[in-house]
Amino acid sequence: MEEIAPLKEDDLFPCPFYDRRDLQILRLVVIPLVLYLSDIITDVLLAAQYYRSGDTVWSSWTLGLVVLSFIVMNVSSAWLNRNEAKAKSAMIRRGWCFSYLLQIGIFLEYGDLQVKLWRRQFIRVRGILVLKNMYNLPILHMMGAMLESIPQLCLQICIIAITGQKISFLKMITMALSLLSAVKAAVVLLYYTSSLMVEKLTGGLVARVVLIFIWKLIEISARALAIGLFASAFKEWVVVPIGVQWLTMMFVTFCTDEDDQGCVDVFFSGLAMALDTGTTIKTLDHKRRFWLNTVLTLVGNVAMVSVWVSQRAGKDWFDMPALMYVVLGSVMGAVIGVVEMVIRGEITCCSDDTEDYETANVITAKQDQEDVENPSDLEEEDAV
Repeated sequence: MEEIAPLKEDDLFPCPFYDRRDLQILRLVVIPLVLYLSDIITDVLLAAQYYRSGDTVWSSWTLGLVVLSFIVMNVSSAWLNRNEAKAKSAMIRRGWCFSYLLQIGIFLEYGDLQVKLWRRQFIRVRGILVLKNMYNLPILHMMGAMLESIPQLCLQICIIAITGQKISFLKMITMALSLLSAVKAAVVLLYYTSSLMVEKLTGGLVARVVLIFIWKLIEISARALAIGLFASAFKEWVVVPIGVQWLTMMFVTFCTDEDDQGCVDVFFSGLAMALDTGTTIKTLDHKRRFWLNTVLTLVGNVAMVSVWVSQRAGKDWFDMPALMYVVLGSVMGAVIGVVEMVIRGEITCCSDDTEDYETANVITAKQDQEDVENPSDLEEEDAV
């Protein structure tokens, strides 16, 4: 049975300063919320700037990505909280529904998180203290990154390449925040879906998180640059290399994973593979899929930017620097990805008989997530 307990200093981290309530609220609520709002607000301001200058097409695309991600994130938030809503009173449920209709569900998530942190309410699962529904925000922000942050970054790169206009200060801020939001979402999701979540605060943990941050920064920026430049020259044909990669990964997943044969499983696998066409997340759990996705991403990036450069025939000074960055960034991203897989234990350097310690931890973390989301299972175990 789930047990609500106040957080103790040594339960999660050995550093009392890091475990202070105000610092937890700052790093888990205030900073992520400010980053999210800044990303959204600058995108809206940029759309308004395009509209005032007469670029209604670019204004519509820029604003459309914001609206689409906002709607999807709110609908997803309502779906993730469907079980918790059943335990609430009818008045509270009506208030939640009204809030989701107003498209402020994401702010309810942050409000709920702040209340739990302030009251020090954690659920003890397998001896580990975790917040109930703690995976909601990482999942929602990763959705936002795939629907708004990364596409927005690709769109602005495409606009710059097509128009050749001078980059305004607002556009620079918008692109920087989009990249930072996407990287942050990927790093946080990887943190909460691996054994990193249950490790104590040490120099090794900090170094690992920094490595993942650098990896995602290089990987996402190179991917966005390749897609944006290719789209500037070939418009809607940009869906071809991305679609080929997605279909290939879906086919391999369907053929190799016996658990993903049902309609619902195939649907969620499709979402996961769509996510991995932008940044490697889900395929880290499977060695063969990781190798395939890494090769497809590397080849796709190099092919897209090479075709773009050949089509332009050196019209601008930034053609070759862009080609070099995409190629080097894609290679570096692939190399760091392999290093991360080695650290996880998914790829062994010496012997195939080496104990896959990291994989065991990942499985444990996933079991913890299922226990948190389905506390009734814990009650059944206790009853037995």
